[in-house]
Amino acid sequence: MIKGFLQKLLAFEKFLEKNEELDSEYKVVLLQIAVPTRSDVPEYRKLASQVHELVARVNGRFGTLKATPILHLDQTVDFDSLCALYAITDVALITSLRDGMNLVSYEYVACQESNKGVLILSEFAGAAQSLGAGAIIVNPWDIVEVADAIKRALDMPTEEREKNHRHNYELVSRHTAQDWAENYVCDLHNATSKAPLPAIHTAVLPIGEAAAQYGQSNNRLLILGFNATLTGQIQFVEGRTDIELKLNPELKQPLKTLCDNENTTVVVVSGYGRSILDENFADYKLWLAAENGMFLRQPGEEWITMRYEQEEISWAGSVKVHLHGEL
Repeated sequence: MIKGFLQKLLAFEKFLEKNEELDSEYKVVLLQIAVPTRSDVPEYRKLASQVHELVARVNGRFGTLKATPILHLDQTVDFDSLCALYAITDVALITSLRDGMNLVSYEYVACQESNKGVLILSEFAGAAQSLGAGAIIVNPWDIVEVADAIKRALDMPTEEREKNHRHNYELVSRHTAQDWAENYVCDLHNATSKAPLPAIHTAVLPIGEAAAQYGQSNNRLLILGFNATLTGQIQFVEGRTDIELKLNPELKQPLKTLCDNENTTVVVVSGYGRSILDENFADYKLWLAAENGMFLRQPGEEWITMRYEQEEISWAGSVKVHLHGEL
């Protein structure tokens, strides 16, 4: 969705509407490669269906027995073939609605040393800040503007094409990933040297004084973390998500003594789920907070959720799919 496929197709359709005479002069073909990445997500399938319908509409309206205006490929293309396509393309049309940097624009420039193609680049792509001087910058939401940019790119004089390409090619060749990393580290070092962080001195807890005040108090609240505080030492193994958490046997009796004291309220907080806390603290008179406070249980009571009942969480299903894919 953020790549602006629909906006690109609508702009190309508008371009064909405004320039029907071009068909007798030269052929204009839009090649769009859409690498399948999220076919299991309903929103992705809906977008793909909309794209396919729009491609069919444009091809049905402007296509002939000799030519098809849009070639849309739902497949992965190997890097050598992709570079070959970059090299022979006259215009690269990038209509991202949101983009961090957009590597395609850099790859296109790097492959265009012979052809000197024109780059049409969305103003919302990060690359617009560096390649903008040698590209035609557009707002992908403005269909007419993008359509006019396509015509301008196709009609651009050779001298202007070469000038723009020379600017962008020099930038891409000179500002490599290595160069970027070195400059970033240098800037970071300069920033920290000019504004050193203030030293933070955390006061040491006076154990004797704290113990004395604790003994004199008639109403005490102890909030304890479960992970690594009440458990034994945990050995984390990369890739494992089934780490077994058990209450440290040496702490069972001291914890029970605290919980049985009517002047003391004990709360155990954990990022883990309710079942793990139930297994470890079923026999203790204390408060439990599972999943960092999403669920709460008072002594002798049932678990309650702290989420507002009317809160909209229909989005959680699609997010869960991605989270499971990363774990």
